[in-house]
Amino acid sequence: MNEVFDIKRFCKLVQYEVVNYMPRFFKSLLIFASIIFATWTLSLTMDSDIWEESRAGLIQFLFTLAVTLAPFIVYKDINNRKKGYMYAMIPASTLEKLLSMIVLCVVVVQLLSYAVLEATDMLLWLLSQAGVGSFLQLEIYNPFADSLGTITLENGDVGEMGLPLLDSFLSTEVPIFYAMMFNAIFRKNKVLKTILFNMALAFVTVVLTVAVFDTDFVGDVWEMLRNCFDSEEGFIIFWLVFWRIAALLFGFLYLAITYFRIKKVNY
Repeated sequence: MNEVFDIKRFCKLVQYEVVNYMPRFFKSLLIFASIIFATWTLSLTMDSDIWEESRAGLIQFLFTLAVTLAPFIVYKDINNRKKGYMYAMIPASTLEKLLSMIVLCVVVVQLLSYAVLEATDMLLWLLSQAGVGSFLQLEIYNPFADSLGTITLENGDVGEMGLPLLDSFLSTEVPIFYAMMFNAIFRKNKVLKTILFNMALAFVTVVLTVAVFDTDFVGDVWEMLRNCFDSEEGFIIFWLVFWRIAALLFGFLYLAITYFRIKKVNY
């Protein structure tokens, strides 16, 4: 049997993790669903349009929050000194464990989150049809509706190169890989430590940028880069391609760090 990857062993691993790990995430989804109900109830109590106005944005926010926090919830014990040994004893290779983690966090989690949040919204829509609260129009949240491939130039023009599937992957899956990495690195208070780390990183980045580069220098570099192209459209295409490639490379880096962390974790 292949020690690196075996399809039967991998399928058994995915099945095992879905059965044993996903229930804890489903409980978290019920909390997110209750937030939707609470917002709707508050709208009824205050006789306000807050629900109608924030409905789509709230679902989108909760969906993004749920899938981003998923690695911390589903795999919270993988490097725990007391409970992590159970994960380490699973008869599967490190590659299979990483791939299974990707399947659960990228595919299963997003499908389940989408289903629960949309089902909750659908229930409220049905209640509105029955005369409970104000009448709601049927709306389906579409995660591919907006392309993130835009850039605003100094003159106010907006360039766009829409690749909804790729942009959705970069804006959703890459942050999930980022969360998977920190979930594998930190042992306790994982979410809090991840937030504090990112705050510290942002602070250091700003300080170094101000200390090393002044605003005029950065502006000159930006202008010089733009002048390398014959047209604004050429510069826009270059920039949008650049940040997409950079995001993909960082995504692979996060996965590589997660892989070696799983492989080398000590209990």
